[in-house]
Amino acid sequence: MAKQLERGHEERLLRIRVLSHNGDKVHIKLPINFVKKLVQNNALDFFNTENDIIDSKKLLNIILHAFDYDLSGEIANLERKNGDIIRIILD
Repeated sequence: MAKQLERGHEERLLRIRVLSHNGDKVHIKLPINFVKKLVQNNALDFFNTENDIIDSKKLLNIILHAFDYDLSGEIANLERKNGDIIRIILD
């Protein structure tokens, strides 16, 4: 079993995991303060097409509120119809 390390607020991370239907795997870890700056500058967008059913601005707003309330764990687990899985986790 993996041992979890205690982190201070300034060391918390946003993890994004994407498992694509064709086998690609993407794992991103970003410090929370950096994510806040990306959101403020409209530089972080999870979805780019009109066919997506998730409003990325609302999802980012939920994530920012999770930061404010010091929440941790899985914030979103999305599975697209093509089989892609996107997980957003706060550590």
